[in-house]
Formats: sequence, structure tokens, C-alpha cells
Amino acid sequence: MYTLGTHFQQLLTNIHPPQERLDIARDLPPLVRDFLKQHKEFTTLRPHSHLVGSYGQDTSVGDVKDVDFLVRVDGKPEENKPEAKQLIRDLKKVLDDLPEALGYTGCASIDIERARRSIHIYFKGHDFHLDVVPCIAPNGFEEIIYVPDRGFNKWIKSHPVGVIKLLKELNDDNGGKVRPLVKLLKHFRNYHMQTRKPKSYWLLALAIHHIRVTDDLDTTQPLAVLFHELLDAIYCQYDHLLHTSDTATPNIPDPILEHNVSWNWSRTHFETFMRRLDEGRRWSGKALNSDDKQDAIGWWQKVFGEEYFPSEVGDVASRLAEMGLPGRSLVTSSGLIVPSKSTTGIYTPVQQTTFHGET
Repeated sequence: MYTLGTHFQQLLTNIHPPQERLDIARDLPPLVRDFLKQHKEFTTLRPHSHLVGSYGQDTSVGDVKDVDFLVRVDGKPEENKPEAKQLIRDLKKVLDDLPEALGYTGCASIDIERARRSIHIYFKGHDFHLDVVPCIAPNGFEEIIYVPDRGFNKWIKSHPVGVIKLLKELNDDNGGKVRPLVKLLKHFRNYHMQTRKPKSYWLLALAIHHIRVTDDLDTTQPLAVLFHELLDAIYCQYDHLLHTSDTATPNIPDPILEHNVSWNWSRTHFETFMRRLDEGRRWSGKALNSDDKQDAIGWWQKVFGEEYFPSEVGDVASRLAEMGLPGRSLVTSSGLIVPSKSTTGIYTPVQQTTFHGET
């Protein structure tokens, strides 16, 4: 079995967002937060905002083009005060003044429109989308919050920061493999589905569910094996819906609150996703069962794309080997290998070892 550990390390590097896009995702939300914080007609409460979604979870892949951004307002969600639908209207009216306040004009202007639970801001010059989600957070962002639903005109329970914490705990408890698996699943979707894409939050929920309910899960295995098992598990969990009904779609439970987050998944979009999953699990299975390294690489390239999954990784192997050379690197108290010592902390020199490049 060729599990191609170094190839997967390069794959994760290749799908990591470019630094300039991460910088934009970091720099634009504070502009909106400060604008709202200083606005006299729309009151926000401390702490005024919080980044959530893929960026907040550190599971973004590819060219980061959007960020979910919570803005805290006062209210009583159980009484629908302020009215959910009206609150979104009020926020839209206030944010209509944002372009002028920030000095955005011409081709670098900003488009602003209402969405179901947010105000969508598009920074044209940066090709970047920001979803400003107003929320009532009675006990702060660390606990359950309430977000408005314009269609139903009520406040809906949510716990995005709880999901971020849960993901971190699962990742730490499973050898740092969970977050990479989520990234690989998102990239697989992006590469094979230009349209009819399932939402990133659904994929995250599916991955978390798999990690939590699989009794014999062994996350010491290479990412190649774990990713194949993830695709196979998701497909086998829902393939019966393809045969027992012409309209059924999965009820994907929220990782924290357990309500169905995929209630609006259309049947045709679900069927497309299942076809892609079936292809992916068959290709990854052939890659793992291949007795020829180049043949295995070819199958993984069908899964992830030839431009993302490298045929040759000599330079990567060399860098990883250099990181493990005795006398050239150190291990921190948390287990992190670093190339040099900083000013503080406890460090242990890397012991003599042999690096083979592949596992």
C-alpha cells in the first residue's frame, strides 16, 4: 500500500489559501466592525464582533473569497425583539453608508445586499465577500447565540464558536488529523463540483460526525487511508436514500445543537454529491490497493487534481528531512518541531533519526 505521506503534505500546502487572500480576510472585517461600532443609529454590544465560518475554523482552502462575521446586537430572541426581518433591514440601511465612509468608489466600490440571515458585502476591488451576520448573544459569543431568519421572521439558535472549539478539541485528540481531513473534503468538493456544491458547514458537520461515531477509528493511520474511509463512510451512510425515495435528502445534525442543518438541500444537488463521492471513494480505494507507486499517484490525481497532487516531491522530502536533522531543529514542550530556538520556552534537541520520505 502506497500512502504517499509526503505527497499529501504537499497537497495540503497547495490547497492552503495564498497569504495575500488571508491578509484581506484579516483586514477587511475590522473596517466594518469599527464603522458599526461608531454608528449612532445602530448599536452594537461589546465584544462587538467575531469571525466564524471556515476562516474562523482554520479550514479554508483555495482562494479565500468570503468570511462570516458576527455582529452583536441587543434584544430578546424569544420575543422576536427586535423583529428579525426588520433588524436585517435596519442593518442594510446602515451599511449602505459604508462605501462612502471607507472611501470606496469606482471599480473599487462595494455592493451591499440583504441575504436570508445576513447582509452581504462585496468588495469589488478585492473580489472578496463578507457576510455580516447580526446576532443576539445573551452570554457572549462563547455560548449559544441567536441569528435572524428573514424568511421565517424569527431568531434561530446557533453556536458557531462552540463548533470552532469542538473542532479544535477533536483535532488535538486525533493527532492533528481532523482539520486536514476537513480541508481535503472541501477541496475534493471544489475540484469536482463547479455547481450544486454542498455548503462548507455541511461538509464540516459530516466530517465531525464521522470522527465522533466511528468506534474503530484509528487516526494514527496516514491521511490517505483516513480520507478514503471518510468518503466511504459518508456515502454508505446516505446511499439508501437514493433507492428508497425520489425526494429524500440527508438530515445532517449540527455538531453542537443537533438540529438538521441541511434542510434546504435539493434532491438533485444531493444526487450529484453522491455521484462525486462514489467516484472519489472508488478512485481512492484503487490508489490504496495499487502495487505500483506511479499508478497510485495517478489515482490520487483523479481525486484531487493533477495540479494539486504532485508526481514528484523531492524538494518537499528534503525540507521535511532537514526539519528532522539532529542539531538543526528542536522540539518545543508542546511537541512542535521548530528549526531554531526563540527567546523563551523549553526546547529539546531532535534525536538521531532516519527520514525515508514516504510512509
